[in-house]
Amino acid sequence: MSEAHGRVGREQVDLALLSPADVPALVELETRNREQLLVGAPRRDEDWFTEAGQRTALAHALAAEEAGIGVPLGIRLLAEGESRLVGRLTLSGITRGAFQSASLGYWVDEAETGRGIATHAVHLAVALAFGGLGLHRLQAEVQVGNDVSARVLERCGFTEYGLAPDYLRLGDGWADCRLFQLVHARWSPADGTSAGGTAAGEMGDGADGGVVVRAEVPALGETLDLYDAVGWSAYTAHPETLERSLLGSRHVVTARRDGALIGLARVVGDGAVLAYLQDVLVCPEAQGQGIGRRLVEEALAPFDTVRQQVLLTDAEPGQRAFYEALGFVEAHDHDPGLRSFVRLR
Repeated sequence: MSEAHGRVGREQVDLALLSPADVPALVELETRNREQLLVGAPRRDEDWFTEAGQRTALAHALAAEEAGIGVPLGIRLLAEGESRLVGRLTLSGITRGAFQSASLGYWVDEAETGRGIATHAVHLAVALAFGGLGLHRLQAEVQVGNDVSARVLERCGFTEYGLAPDYLRLGDGWADCRLFQLVHARWSPADGTSAGGTAAGEMGDGADGGVVVRAEVPALGETLDLYDAVGWSAYTAHPETLERSLLGSRHVVTARRDGALIGLARVVGDGAVLAYLQDVLVCPEAQGQGIGRRLVEEALAPFDTVRQQVLLTDAEPGQRAFYEALGFVEAHDHDPGLRSFVRLR
């Protein structure tokens, strides 16, 4: 191994939320590591290795992140003044309530293995999980025989707690997996932060980040600013109509940080048999922190027993993933089958 490709310092490794700008690099990485990933990932169809396939997959991952149930991250190597994507790390299945847990998965470009990158990345992910996200536990599964990944977890403080036969479908079949976990009480912040990396909280503001979600009809001026921020000009072009729609809504909830309006959702309907979820929006700088999920849950909370909870939204992959994560089903997928109709003017 040459000096240029020797082990890297912790300050050279960073985690960053994946974005559409990363799609070309993701396609190149996934394609080059296709055979290697059969050891620890499902077999992918050909669409997965195209830009269209990666854009769709990323849209679903980012919707899960907005819903507060996952965080799709890129592992980046900082060298010679450049930041280069060299792998992926995902926190998935984030569960709140009494569990406060998530699953950790990661991989690094085969050309960069053996340099300590995965270990540094997992340290950073643990800091994010126990710091910014406020979780209590992380779990990870390693296919039996993949001792390299097991050693990475052990170096980061994970302990093995079981063996699960036929646990995950990896490559061409069902794989036996070793199960690892790390709980907050066994972690020290000094183990997971980095001078140049992503410290806890930089990927978001944690479970609530000081955000207050409450029932209120906000002032028209700040409402227009919020709608403008997300590009909903059809509403802001007619301020009086927007104001009437808010005042006529059955239930309006807002999200505020330090008093500033950063999100809104409203419900219209009769409150007895129909609750229609409308206008779920979060300002761009606050997206990806689970605020959208909190707004939806708070907006629909008074209508928990209402039979029909419906919505109309854009035909964008991320929207489907976000609302499915909240328990909604597209009408054509419903059992028994349903049809939905709309007339826009």
